[in-house]
Amino acid sequence: MKSTILTRLAIIIAFVHSTSCVYKEIPTGFDCSKSDLSIALLSKKDATSCRSIDGQIIMVAIGGTGAYDFSLGDGIYQTNPLFDRLAPGSYVVTVKDKKGCKNDIRVELSADNSTLTTSVTATQDNQCLTDNGSVTITPSGGTPPYLIKIDNGTFASASTFTGLKNGNHSVIVKDKEDCQRMLTVTVPRGTTGVSYSADITPIFIANCNFSGCHGAGATGRDWTKFSDVKAKSIDIKNRTSARTMPIGGNTLTNDEIQKIACWVDDGATEN
Repeated sequence: MKSTILTRLAIIIAFVHSTSCVYKEIPTGFDCSKSDLSIALLSKKDATSCRSIDGQIIMVAIGGTGAYDFSLGDGIYQTNPLFDRLAPGSYVVTVKDKKGCKNDIRVELSADNSTLTTSVTATQDNQCLTDNGSVTITPSGGTPPYLIKIDNGTFASASTFTGLKNGNHSVIVKDKEDCQRMLTVTVPRGTTGVSYSADITPIFIANCNFSGCHGAGATGRDWTKFSDVKAKSIDIKNRTSARTMPIGGNTLTNDEIQKIACWVDDGATEN
């Protein structure tokens, strides 16, 4: 009986210890702004017609830290730098290295005897908790009228699409003869204006700045000091996004996590 009680007590103590707010230093991640990673087109084969999906591109990574992964548009990353079964169009190909750094390049594939082409204008998505980017697709050549679809939408005559998140979007343009052109359209990211003093500091005060964890008198980093937060901003974003921070049982809402990410991506300024 005595040994059973002692065992249960040990389990309780271990549980309390594991959920207590004990400070843990956040490792410093690699600063990808200092990476020399780049990507180049090794070779390509244009589509044989405007209705064919027999185009091909082969990429090569330069610099950075191998091994490398490649992605077409916002597709799944793959180790193979070859992408085939492609329709004529304009594609963005991204390379990612072992340290998580990325770079991209745009590759154009044409089609024999096709005059269908497009021009694109895009406006920034500069909202944090909502999306307000837009793109306008202007087809020319081929045989009008044109139909356009974006991402998982349906073909329509509309040429302007709003409420878009920053990043890559897949667009298909087709004309009266059913000739098609694929596009990877990029909505730029604008500065969201999330405030360190008004938005970020209250999150830290409510969830992170405790004695023995972070805050005044804490061992290691003090999240009441901007210099400490700035130095670890990328890792704070990664840890909060992965929900491994805050430690000690506190949790952040999805909006709080997103605000931290937006502030870091804005440059982690003392605004």
